[in-house]
Amino acid sequence: MTVKNILEEQELQVIAFKLGKEEYAVAITSVQEIIMPQIKTKIPRSPEFVEGVINLRGNIIPVIDGRKRFGIELTDETPETRIMVLELESNTVGLTVDSVLEVIHMQTKDIQTSPVNADKSQDFILGIGKFKERLIILLDPDNFLDLHEIDSITNLAKTAENLKELAVLSEKEKIK
Repeated sequence: MTVKNILEEQELQVIAFKLGKEEYAVAITSVQEIIMPQIKTKIPRSPEFVEGVINLRGNIIPVIDGRKRFGIELTDETPETRIMVLELESNTVGLTVDSVLEVIHMQTKDIQTSPVNADKSQDFILGIGKFKERLIILLDPDNFLDLHEIDSITNLAKTAENLKELAVLSEKEKIK
């Protein structure tokens, strides 16, 4: 989704969530599902904001820590912590958030591009939306990670999963 695509619509349907004290939102069409936190397998040499990978119904997906990615002070998980499973251009990625708030129908006339000049590392911020008395930061999940990073993490996770399966098969052969 680009700023141009947003401005072509009169209304944008988003899912709002919290990270720290701030409210963020992504287009509902980017969200595959919202799940409870799971144990993650840490992948060596992955970016520091990637918590690891999870096995979601047979699919290995990388999980990004939203607080680390956005430079927010880290805290422990709470009962409200969730993983938002996002469908990107060609990959699926999890985003750990403090809580999921609600689905919002936001008028595009109430969305402004970011008043702060963001550098390339922050090009996942589409703009700021006004909803009732709240300011909500709109995000472009396609830019949370570059696709090369996602592919690398996913390939490492698949390799680890294949090695684990081979070890299980080898153990079964020893038993016979």
